[in-house]
Amino acid sequence: MRRQTGVLVGALATLGLLSGCVTDTSAANFTAPEEYGTVEQLVADADVVALVQAGDGGVDVVDGVPYTRTELQLRKVLLGVVAKNASIAATQVGSAASPPGDGLPAVLRDGQEYVVVLHRTGPGEFEVVGPGVWRADTLGASLTLHTAVAACVPAAIPHVTTPWDLEVQLGKAGEALGTSVIGSR
Repeated sequence: MRRQTGVLVGALATLGLLSGCVTDTSAANFTAPEEYGTVEQLVADADVVALVQAGDGGVDVVDGVPYTRTELQLRKVLLGVVAKNASIAATQVGSAASPPGDGLPAVLRDGQEYVVVLHRTGPGEFEVVGPGVWRADTLGASLTLHTAVAACVPAAIPHVTTPWDLEVQLGKAGEALGTSVIGSR
C-alpha cells in the first residue's frame, strides 16, 4: 500500500505547486504520498508505532530535496517490536527551514514527545508513515496531529485524541489485520 515520495516533493512545495490537498500530481511528475483514510491503513504500512522523544536531527539534501534524520528515544512501543534500549532514528522529507509540503507530517522537533507510525528501512532506521505525527502536550494527556495541511487528513484519523484512545484504536486495527504484537519491546 505504501508508495515512496518522489524526490520532487521539496521543490514542488517550495514553488507552491502543492497547495490544498494533493489529488492529481501526474502532470508534475510527482508520486504523491499514500492517502490514508483510516488508522487501519496506517497500521497496515507500519512496522512500529511508538511514543518517542525526538532528539538531535540533521538535514541531508538529495537532488535539491531536504531529508531530516532525527534520533529518537523510545518511550513506549504501541505496535510492533523494537529491541529494548534500541537506538533508533526516523527520516522525513522536509526540514525546519523547508516545510515538507501537503500530505506529509511536520518535521519532528528536538525535545518534543510524539506518537509516530514508522516503516523500517534498515537496522534502527525508519521513515515516518502517514499524513502526520501526534505530538503530546506538556502533561502527556492529549495528542494533536501535526501535519502540513490538517484539513487534508480524513476525519477517521484522529486529529486530537488521548494516548489511551489512540492505543485502543491501534489495538482494534491490529486485531482487524491479524497483527497480534501490540506493545512489545
